[in-house]
Amino acid sequence: MPELFAQVILPLSLHDSYTYRVPDTLQLLVKPGQRVVVQFGQKRLYAALVLSISEIKPENIAIKDIQQILDTEPVVNPQNLELWKWIADYYCSTLGDIFRAALPTGLKLDSKSEIILKNTDSMESVNEKELMILAHLRKKSVYLEDLQKKLGTDFSYPALKSLLQKGLLAVEEKMEEKYRPKTEPYIKFHPSVTSDETLEIKIESLKRAKKQVDLLFHFVHKTKSFEENRLPEISKKELFSGTGFNQSLLSGLIKREILNQFEKQVSRLSDFQNEAQTSLNLLNKYQEEAFINIKNAFDTKSVVLMHGITASGKTEIYIHLIEEILQTGRQVLYLLPEIALTSQIIRRLKNVFGSRVGIYHSKLNSQERVEIWEKVLQYQSDPASGYQVVLGARSAIFLPFSNLGLIVVDEEHENSFKQFDPAPRYNARDMAIVLGSQHGAKVLLGSATPSLESYYNALTGKYALVSLMKMHAEVEQPEILLTDLRRARKRKEMHSLLTPELYNEINNALENYEQVILFQNRRGYSPYVECFECGSIPKCVNCDVSLTFHKNRNLLSCHYCGFSKPLKNSCETCGSPEIKTRGYGTEKIEDELKPLFRNAQIDRMDLDSTQTKSAFEKIIHKIETRKTDILVGTQMVTKGLDFEHVSVVGILNADNLINFPDFRAHERAFQLISQVSGRAGRKHKRGKVIVQTSQPENHLFQFIIKRDFEGYFNSQLNERKLFRYPPYFRFIKITVKHRLVETVDRASDILFKELRKNNSYYLMGPVFPLISRVQALYNKEIWLRFDRKINPEKIKKFILDAIQYTRLAPHNSNCVFNVDVDPM
Repeated sequence: MPELFAQVILPLSLHDSYTYRVPDTLQLLVKPGQRVVVQFGQKRLYAALVLSISEIKPENIAIKDIQQILDTEPVVNPQNLELWKWIADYYCSTLGDIFRAALPTGLKLDSKSEIILKNTDSMESVNEKELMILAHLRKKSVYLEDLQKKLGTDFSYPALKSLLQKGLLAVEEKMEEKYRPKTEPYIKFHPSVTSDETLEIKIESLKRAKKQVDLLFHFVHKTKSFEENRLPEISKKELFSGTGFNQSLLSGLIKREILNQFEKQVSRLSDFQNEAQTSLNLLNKYQEEAFINIKNAFDTKSVVLMHGITASGKTEIYIHLIEEILQTGRQVLYLLPEIALTSQIIRRLKNVFGSRVGIYHSKLNSQERVEIWEKVLQYQSDPASGYQVVLGARSAIFLPFSNLGLIVVDEEHENSFKQFDPAPRYNARDMAIVLGSQHGAKVLLGSATPSLESYYNALTGKYALVSLMKMHAEVEQPEILLTDLRRARKRKEMHSLLTPELYNEINNALENYEQVILFQNRRGYSPYVECFECGSIPKCVNCDVSLTFHKNRNLLSCHYCGFSKPLKNSCETCGSPEIKTRGYGTEKIEDELKPLFRNAQIDRMDLDSTQTKSAFEKIIHKIETRKTDILVGTQMVTKGLDFEHVSVVGILNADNLINFPDFRAHERAFQLISQVSGRAGRKHKRGKVIVQTSQPENHLFQFIIKRDFEGYFNSQLNERKLFRYPPYFRFIKITVKHRLVETVDRASDILFKELRKNNSYYLMGPVFPLISRVQALYNKEIWLRFDRKINPEKIKKFILDAIQYTRLAPHNSNCVFNVDVDPM
């Protein structure tokens, strides 16, 4: 048998794969996509992933053996590995980074150092610190991290090293599986009970134990014993539910060898399936036309952009397309930018497709994510028990689909599809197109306000374009009104944070038993607090930002690194008690509205109020059941939520959106205001949208009021062409980070000079960004801009070589270099 060698990916930020010998005993078992245990470095063990297998032995390299195989079958499909390679090349990332991002935490193993007592023969030369370590190892071994916790400040690395050198201790690396299948106690008959006849004999022996007989008959009734030749079993929880039976009665039946208790593996996933699945809703004539146009477009194009206004019924078209794909036996991936959107849509999908639908996002715990991963993987071998449709956030792009037929990217314009940190810094919308190409699947991008890049691609013929410009059920689009904040403040007409127009509309809505949504894209109580006497503003110790005040917890918090501290009653600089809050976030808005609308139930939807897995569903349920009158929220309230009784939407400060220092600011403002406007009005009446701004004359608002997407698109496109921005040019951003500002300055200058040797792009920088210090690291940015016609592969290789050159320069080895391709 020839020698085999496996190229494996390690869960480390390493660009290369590494080669290990496959032992003879494992040659018939190893496959690409399996996890294997390998030793990397001196003693450290890692769960690596097999990338490929060959008979070619690398020359002049000492080859180590694979120690064991962790999976009987691959946990990653060949298509997954192809996507990983594409992402690594395109986004200048490492396969190790992608490995860490793609697999659920429960499928990644940790190597733990186990300290083992070897012998106690030479104890004379042991000092006090060494004795303290040995005292914890008299009877058993212990993991190094547990030993450190137990000894605290008494733990000593030199003492541990000395004991190892003396041969008193040894260290072994052990792999710990993070995923544990969930089990529950189940009850079944003892093997001796094989028929009704043997059961009757057992019952005869229980004449004096009436309660045990009752429990036995209850078990028989619940399981319908011996019917249809099936082995009856039931969970102990279900057996005891609603009864007065207890464990002692069950133990008696187990002791008499009538029943057996055993552990059975069960799913952690919630069962959303209704008892009766509903049929598809009929499409109206406009939806039907768009549906047919999409199918026809798929005959010639693999990607279709559906530009459908808010409330036009795009989701219903998605569901009809999904139904057609499922009938062919292929799988569907439905991507959404926000977890907040999943609760309403999962209900609609489950109602139609039942248990074939799974959901995958970051609010699920690691064990649940593993189960979903396995159910998607299982579809290839057992379609009846695997997931055929997955609804998920951006990380769902990595799931191990075997036969994708359709990918739907809803709200395709959202920057939530972009992964910012850590690497890989991919865009799930763009990856969906690559994944679709690899599977031969069709990709449908949907949005009421498409991104400029996608709309440009559609107009230039790269994608097909389908429009849906009629609201469902002939509902009128909401009326959009501008209110002047400057004028209202000057005339002292403001009701706290509300202009008179918005205040009156909220009152009218509440009087008519209607609901209101207020949008402010800033969470917390206030963006910062300031001393009235000395002007001091509390800053984060790790980041170059002011601390946001959260009144509910009385905390000053950093939204970049998580640092927080209590707000004191006096200024830390001068001791003055005159501490004032500045600006307002969602928490303060909620606080300010309570005295204005005393009889209204006011709720909040932001990152702070939706920390738990079920928080979104609870808030949405309260709105749907009309227990919430006014909902205050951040971007979470702008996307895809369908509430029948919302008649008024207020945008409290549109200026924050249009004045942000970013060339995409007007694009995002148009999208956000248009999206949140779509929450107002549905079946019963035309809604109203009140936009509060100090710049009502800004031309962007005229496009929004007229719903003139074409005019807005053309004006933006002209500016982008003039200033050489996307979609005409591409950007790559390089960020240099270090804890010392002088090191960042030196390294970024060296890198900039090296990058100047290539004239195929324009260079900007190095420059400190708006926030120059984050998580105790200073950062400087270098931007590269180049024409879309230029092949980016050579540029990316030059960038990586320039970074490596800079890293090898004196005193730069600890610098962090992040490359962000197509930054948002």
